[in-house]
Amino acid sequence: MIFLANLTLSSAPPLLFHKPSRTTRKIHSWHVNSAISTAPVSKRRCDLYDLHKELVPYAEAWSWQKAIVKERRVLSEINEDFADTLIVLQHHPVYTLGTGSSEEFLNFDVNSAPFDLYRTERGGEVTYHGPGQLVMYPIINLRHHKMDLHWYLRALEEVTRN
Repeated sequence: MIFLANLTLSSAPPLLFHKPSRTTRKIHSWHVNSAISTAPVSKRRCDLYDLHKELVPYAEAWSWQKAIVKERRVLSEINEDFADTLIVLQHHPVYTLGTGSSEEFLNFDVNSAPFDLYRTERGGEVTYHGPGQLVMYPIINLRHHKMDLHWYLRALEEVTRN
């Protein structure tokens, strides 16, 4: 079954729809030296949601990210500064299909998929997420860095290689 990208957005993004365990931490004033900033010395705040031991359903994590982006977009429009965000978690088994993906790359029939399928507005082909695979969702304001998505993706790849 394929789920389409019409999820309800929460107006309160700091909380997950399920109750995270006691290991969930949000660090409000974590300062990082930006490795990808264009400024010579740049310190940005980063809200870290450490759910690395949690299995978070994909739809919940996706809704949560959209709510955070919606909130941050409003702040950005009125020139308010806000912290970047990093969400670290695991998902129950799920396949995502990006905007450029094709069902022909699935090795199973869509009508009898072994796990849920989500068609997303993100790029990329078919991606599997599951237990034991850490997923990191950065939500950053590129205005404090280089305003170039492709540059950002290359910088992110470089950070993960090191």
